[in-house]
Amino acid sequence: MEAIALIALATALYVAWAIGSNNESMAPLAGCGFLSLRWSLLLGAVTSLMGALLLGGRVEETMGSRLIRGGVSLIDAVIVMSILATSMAIASISRKPISSTHSAVGAIIGLGLLKGGLNGVNWRTLTIIAAGWFLLPILSLLLAAALTGLLKAVLRRRVRGLRDRIRVAQAFCIALIPLVSIISLSRGGNDVANATALLSTLEGVNPLHMRLLGGLGMALGLLILGGGVVRAVGLNLIQLRPETALAAQMSVALTLLSGTLLGLPLSGTHIQIASLIGLGLAERKWINFKALLEIFYSWILIFAAAGGAAAFLSAFIY
Repeated sequence: MEAIALIALATALYVAWAIGSNNESMAPLAGCGFLSLRWSLLLGAVTSLMGALLLGGRVEETMGSRLIRGGVSLIDAVIVMSILATSMAIASISRKPISSTHSAVGAIIGLGLLKGGLNGVNWRTLTIIAAGWFLLPILSLLLAAALTGLLKAVLRRRVRGLRDRIRVAQAFCIALIPLVSIISLSRGGNDVANATALLSTLEGVNPLHMRLLGGLGMALGLLILGGGVVRAVGLNLIQLRPETALAAQMSVALTLLSGTLLGLPLSGTHIQIASLIGLGLAERKWINFKALLEIFYSWILIFAAAGGAAAFLSAFIY
């Protein structure tokens, strides 16, 4: 049993590390040049760890004890995390935008169905989670569109000449620091549950210790491998005008923090993409809906595949 416990801890650490290495929250700061890449990553690592410790409890409770009935064992936790680790490895190799949250929830549902049938899943909790996956991205989209229009209108009336534009750009870069910090804090609190939720429910385990393990894993992943993702996304975001970049981050910060405080497991990338769609609609720019549908289908596929894999492994082991 000790060997299984070590495997579970190592797998949880790997999952948290992989999540952190794909965290693009700090990209706007690096992109605008206000903070260097090194300082942006350090800020992201610290806020991600703080988010895991301070905000991770509610989401952990939703995924660990409210989503599945009948309790879980150490073997169950290893099964779910192994599937999640495999899906993230496939995502890294194939460069597909697979959501770790969708994979984790799908695996937990598959495990619950195998162990307890239809009564093994708390369908009310699953309905609430699914509603959050649908409604909060729409909220992010609408907020981004509304904030973009509002900021554009204000700047059109107040900003005159190149000097004013430079001052506004600098002010917006400064304003991005608390916004992206809130986003990173929220993602830390939300994403840590993917690695630790089931382990935290086990008897004799201190949930705070598990969140500390997950938070450290995410922080290390961001510091060691996150630079490439932050640099790539930052170069893309720098093409946005200051008001649109700020509107996007305000939308993501408000939506993601609200969902995390409500205990809803969310995909930060899901929320981010929705906000960018809102920007595109507000500015009447062309949106590649075919690519968006492919991303949407990949989320559904990983949810179903993770559930099926969890049920298969559980049947094989038990």
